[in-house]
Parts: sequence; structure tokens; C-alpha cells
Amino acid sequence: MSFEDVRDHLDRTEVVAVVTTRAGGQPVATPIWAMVVDGVPYLRSAYGAGSWWYRHALSGRPVAIALGDGAVAERDRDAALDLPRETVHMTYVLADDPVQDRVDEELERKYAHAPRSSIDPTRSEEARAATLRVEPAGA
Repeated sequence: MSFEDVRDHLDRTEVVAVVTTRAGGQPVATPIWAMVVDGVPYLRSAYGAGSWWYRHALSGRPVAIALGDGAVAERDRDAALDLPRETVHMTYVLADDPVQDRVDEELERKYAHAPRSSIDPTRSEEARAATLRVEPAGA
């Protein structure tokens, strides 16, 4: 599996599952939306930096992307852990980085069918300040 496969998965999949690791070492899957801008994948916490998956992703503990329908994590987080996964690295993106506007545009395009009540929180200032770039492991 290559990082390009991960990027393509994040680009074409409606809901992805990010697998983070709790302090005790247990993995946990969280369903999330992903956007790819100019070939670079991004995740954004709709609930800002206080979200536990977001804190786990930046903790230095292992992070992976499940390579299957991440919507399974909406129904059963444990079942999502059975999906194949690829380890990745997450890098914080500054809230005022120019790419943030492009991430917003991609959110609007990819999830145009979703209700505004789902899209708007992902475009808030709090969410923009909790944007992560997905990179190959070891980056």
C-alpha cells in the first residue's frame, strides 16, 4: 500500500475512519470527512481542537487511516478497527494558512449533498484552527 493509495481513498470516500491511539495504547476509530486539495489530503475537526480524536492525532501516538468504508465507524467503532489500515502522520495547519480557503471550497464541493447543519460546523473558525494535513508515515 502506498501513500498515493491512502490519498486516493481519502479523496473518493464519503466518510473515512481515522484510527488514533489512546494513551493506554488502545486504538479507536472515528468517522470523519476528508478533503484533498492539490493532491494533499486534509482532515478537520468540526468540534475544534478539544475533540479527543484530534488531540490523539497530534499526541505523537500512532495514527492510521482505515482503508474501507469509514461509515462503519458511525455504527460500530470496533468493527471499523477490523478494516485494513495504513499508518500516516498528521501535521497541524495554521488557521490563517491560505490553503484553508481551498479546504473550505473542497468541503462545499464534496459534501454539497449534506445538510448545512453538517457542513457549517466544519467551516467555523474553531474548525479551521483544527485542520490537519495527512502525510506519509515518517514524514
